[in-house]
Amino acid sequence: IAESINAKSDNEIVFTSGGTESDNTAIMQTAFLRRNEGRHIITTAIEHEAVLKPMAFLESQGYEVTYLSVDENGIIDLNELKDALRDDTILVSVMMGNNEVGSRQPIHEIGEIVSESNAWFHTDAVQAIGNCFIDVQKMNIDMLSLSGHKIHAPKGIGALYVKNGIEFEN
Repeated sequence: IAESINAKSDNEIVFTSGGTESDNTAIMQTAFLRRNEGRHIITTAIEHEAVLKPMAFLESQGYEVTYLSVDENGIIDLNELKDALRDDTILVSVMMGNNEVGSRQPIHEIGEIVSESNAWFHTDAVQAIGNCFIDVQKMNIDMLSLSGHKIHAPKGIGALYVKNGIEFEN
């Protein structure tokens, strides 16, 4: 897995029970670990429930979530993302490939934009793995969620890439 996404090492891969747990872990751990740095998160209006439900929960806990809109092709406006970033933004979570409309977000460009801020960048790549080129280093991805059954592994297996330097609590 590490080699297929150009992770630096195997220790950047955390095995989970699937894409939902990977998404939940990335979002909730970031919110918990970085709560003293800010409580603003950016995502899109067309994310999978595995992202939208934790966002709704965090809103109920006092976090502010900005939901980026998409155009008629299901793609975000990069200028809207730039405008939404703030000093207290701790996470940007944008799905790589949408499972309902088939859109592919400009992940490389999003990664470049987010890398210039204080926020971490997470992408749900469950639908994209095996269908898109993924290089977490070139794309400036801090966390990436995968589901095994999308690449012919049994259901109930997932993975979360977590860039070295990001230390989650147990």
